[in-house]
Amino acid sequence: MSEIQSQPQAGFMLQGLNQHLSNTTPERLHKHFECWMEDVELTLQPKNQGQGFDIGYMQYTAVFSFEQFPFKKVNPATVMVNVLAWLDDNDEFREKFDLAEPSFDVEPENDDTVIMTLEVELIEPLMVIEDPDGEIVWRGKRWINAPYEIWEAKHISVINANNPPSPVIADDQN
Repeated sequence: MSEIQSQPQAGFMLQGLNQHLSNTTPERLHKHFECWMEDVELTLQPKNQGQGFDIGYMQYTAVFSFEQFPFKKVNPATVMVNVLAWLDDNDEFREKFDLAEPSFDVEPENDDTVIMTLEVELIEPLMVIEDPDGEIVWRGKRWINAPYEIWEAKHISVINANNPPSPVIADDQN
């Protein structure tokens, strides 16, 4: 299995999918499994998220390669379905950015094994939080590349000068 790296080396999304595949494939396959990113493109789009900034987006192709995959003992479709399941559960950007569907390539090695390669287009925000010892210098401050805490409102009160307060809770619909 590939080691966990920093976001610019191997995106958080790639790391999450890598972890999912390591949890859903037999451990004996892990020594023949690698992942990396290719075709990285950066987009500058700074956005203050309260506890940190999205400085932009990183779009890339995540490549997962299983060598010596024993297709007679482990169904390759199980890996494929686990990838789709993880994307459905975790990839909030797929539809918004109209990302390409994952692709799989299976190449025979011998009568019992194949090389199975999966490519998934991913995009994720490059997140920074302020840190006096950070290695990123931006807008006159120091920052680190790390996920920030997201605060979620549990309820709000809408106040109109002519009407009494009106509580809005998470269960309210449009």
